[in-house]
Amino acid sequence: MHRHFRRILAAGICPLLATAGAVTMLSPASAEPAGAGDTRQAEFRQVALAKGAAETGEPMSLAVLPDRSVVHTSRDGTVRVTDAQGTTQVAGKIDVYRHDEDGLLGLGVDPGFATNRFVYLYYSPLLDTPSGDAPSEGSAADFEPFNGVNRLSRFTLKEDRTLDLGSEQTILDVPVDRGQCCHTGGDIDFDAEGNLYLSTGDDSNPFASAGYTPIDERGNRNPAFDAQRSAGNTNDLRGKILRITVNDDGSYDIPAGNLFAPGTPQTRPEIYAMGFRNPYRMSVDQQTGVVYVGDYGPDAGSASPSRGPGGIVEFARVAGPGNYGWPYCVGNNQPYVDYNFATGTSGSPFNCSAPVNDSPHNTGQSTLPPAQPAWIPYDGGSLPEFGSGMESPMAGPVYRYDPDLDSAVKFPQEFDGDFFAMEFGRRWIKNIAVNADGSRGDIANIPWSGTQLMDAAFGPDGALYVLDYGTTWYAGDENSALYRIENASGKAESLMQAD
Repeated sequence: MHRHFRRILAAGICPLLATAGAVTMLSPASAEPAGAGDTRQAEFRQVALAKGAAETGEPMSLAVLPDRSVVHTSRDGTVRVTDAQGTTQVAGKIDVYRHDEDGLLGLGVDPGFATNRFVYLYYSPLLDTPSGDAPSEGSAADFEPFNGVNRLSRFTLKEDRTLDLGSEQTILDVPVDRGQCCHTGGDIDFDAEGNLYLSTGDDSNPFASAGYTPIDERGNRNPAFDAQRSAGNTNDLRGKILRITVNDDGSYDIPAGNLFAPGTPQTRPEIYAMGFRNPYRMSVDQQTGVVYVGDYGPDAGSASPSRGPGGIVEFARVAGPGNYGWPYCVGNNQPYVDYNFATGTSGSPFNCSAPVNDSPHNTGQSTLPPAQPAWIPYDGGSLPEFGSGMESPMAGPVYRYDPDLDSAVKFPQEFDGDFFAMEFGRRWIKNIAVNADGSRGDIANIPWSGTQLMDAAFGPDGALYVLDYGTTWYAGDENSALYRIENASGKAESLMQAD
């Protein structure tokens, strides 16, 4: 995830106590003010489907099944299923490598789940990786034992809601450097054509760069201190949004329109968009195919003329293939300064229009596509509608209203086409209108009652399902939860007990 989260936990939390099955009535007035306007006139009801560490573990990701059951995961490798009435069972547990953010990272449900029952997991397989930290300095031989992968695999979820561990098919391995912190990414989604999207982090250590861009090229340094080898590398799968078409046999094809055509030298054709630091949550708008990404930015408290911009974070709107700048540019294409970690001297700012990757760790093209500016960048209180405080953007779903859907709890038509943004540390959900030209429109609060937001998705009933991380780092606690937020405008009863 990100260092900002640790700051959040140190700030102190007032716990929310509730039990699974509890229903909380919400109204526009209950939204956190945070400098933003009230939500529209709809009223909402929040249903607690699962509550506490025993039912959620350390919450990581969720996906809603056609029958309104929710599959959700814990970093320790546990997969759980909670039905529409709030009964939770363990579906299975896979063995995972654990170090910092590694473990079971992402979850996706196949668009054809009703017939094939496929679910996808993105995780860190055990392998033979040594325990503990990888050395920060040394030679290639010292770092080699920590070479690993994060793996995208497909499993079958059986009719009894248990995971068939023997059904695993490895789809794609993403090579990573283990034993150093941070940035895994790991979200999974599908577009209307059935293409699978996977977000991956830059797999780079941010703690030795004074909060600015980690581009340490020294030969005796662990490569994990240079994000040019990953996010800025056209021949590497890290720091990217990948797009593939998975076949029935578990192989995959490359859909037309990715950033690099198959066969392009020094590139990976799986790359749809590059230049991300830690795109921890993303979603695909089923109607337009636009990908919305919450990308975590660096930790510098202020801009520096010798290093570059401060700790800007951003929501990106990926309407087509492109380069989103990291580790050379951030926000509205504010460039970092080329810094020599060996001498402690600064060079010139990077050229966001034509970034050049001349790192000795780069295995890809040296001239990169032009950097695209962020859709919504923010830093501290720079955007009044977002309030102030921690900086931890989570990209939720886009809502698409279905007039033919017979559901008492679906969100109203007035939210059609809105992007639902979340903030882990600031603890809000906001619906953001999207103008016809793709620019952002009005931003308003969606009322909810909980702690730190980890994931969200709209279900087949048109209700919003939300995974609450809780308040304990690297572990679930009494605040960890799975909720369903229902439209309660003019409705007398919850669908908690519905078939």
